[in-house]
Amino acid sequence: MFFTSDTDRTASLHRCCPQLFSYHTVLYIGARSERFDYGEEFKAANYKITILEAFHDNVLYLNQLPWIANVLEGDIRTYNFSSTYDVVFWWHGPEHIYDNELESTVHKIECIATKLVVLGCPWGIFLQGSAYGNPFENHVAYLDYEIFERLGYTVECLGQKDAYGSNITSVKML
Repeated sequence: MFFTSDTDRTASLHRCCPQLFSYHTVLYIGARSERFDYGEEFKAANYKITILEAFHDNVLYLNQLPWIANVLEGDIRTYNFSSTYDVVFWWHGPEHIYDNELESTVHKIECIATKLVVLGCPWGIFLQGSAYGNPFENHVAYLDYEIFERLGYTVECLGQKDAYGSNITSVKML
């Protein structure tokens, strides 16, 4: 576990996972028009990008992007996958499911990733309700790094716990 006051999430991601943009396929969980962190980087690295998104309006938007290979509509907790991916990238998503669902959901993600899982979320309490009619935007869990360490992840925390802009970066090589 590494703590830094640096709040640059990209720098954290590169420190924890310098090989992230060197594979071929990625399942990106939860992208939308206003927030698709690292989408351009995956595109520039010539990834075959599959998106899993729960909110229908976001699915409609994402289906219009010609550089996305596939957009799946569904919830990570209940979606049944028929493919595997080199990388599963769930950036600012774990806080959108309940604490008691996190471990089983992460294990499910690990079963469809062949090389790497990357998780990102706020560090501690960061209140957020639904936005633009999307109930999936609600933050229902307030996470600390120990849960990810217990699940075998390399973890870096940015900023200060319970502060705006804080982040937990968690990476697991498979």
